[in-house]
Amino acid sequence: MPKYMKKYELTGQKMTLRNGLVLHRIRALRDFALVRKGDLGGWIESERNLATDYNCAWIAGNGKVYGNARIEGDAWVTGNAQVYGNAMIIEDTTVENNARVYGNARISDVAKISENARVYDEARVSGSAQISGEARIYGNAEVCEKVVVCGNAQIHGKVMLYGNTHIFDNAEICNEAVVYGKARIGGDSRIESIHDYVTISPIGEKSILTLTRDGMAFSSCFSLTLDEILAECQKKYLPKLYKNQYRSAIRFAKSFFK
Repeated sequence: MPKYMKKYELTGQKMTLRNGLVLHRIRALRDFALVRKGDLGGWIESERNLATDYNCAWIAGNGKVYGNARIEGDAWVTGNAQVYGNAMIIEDTTVENNARVYGNARISDVAKISENARVYDEARVSGSAQISGEARIYGNAEVCEKVVVCGNAQIHGKVMLYGNTHIFDNAEICNEAVVYGKARIGGDSRIESIHDYVTISPIGEKSILTLTRDGMAFSSCFSLTLDEILAECQKKYLPKLYKNQYRSAIRFAKSFFK
């Protein structure tokens, strides 16, 4: 591509990684998106890592992209984030902070990978999903739509997460589990199949309650064991209707998980 059509160039500034790969700092040749001509960007191994045409894909800050990884569309890699292996970051996605995306992972749509999260192997993250904290997405896991995964959560195997699901704390979703809707799963819960949790709504003050096989209950307001919920139902502050709802939900869950 003629230089006048390119959006960036390699500067003379180089960096050598521990594995011996040499990365080159990039500099913008024209204005686009939030980038101005002359702005220094992040680091790439070669032009195969970042589209050179008229899209708005960019690597900013100390971001690094190398190997056969590719950044296309309007995607951004920024902060100290790294993308490598055969990973693809496309469309309007963002990889930032200290996040890592590698292997054959693919991030698309408007998904965001941030903080110290890792996405690798054959994992796919799409929609407006957000992966943050120390979360790990790997294997053949698929995370899409409005899912949020944070904390130390582990998502792996042939898992599918979609809807408005929220996975947090030390929760592990694995094997061939499917979690969807407005399920909330946290604590140390381990979900191996669709039969390891049940979501009930509305309950209480228009809440959504997720109960797990390991005896936990999660809502937007609390994370309690089933026994702790029953103990709360003995207290006077809770309306009788809500007490009956929670007791019925627990009876149903215990029957469901037999």
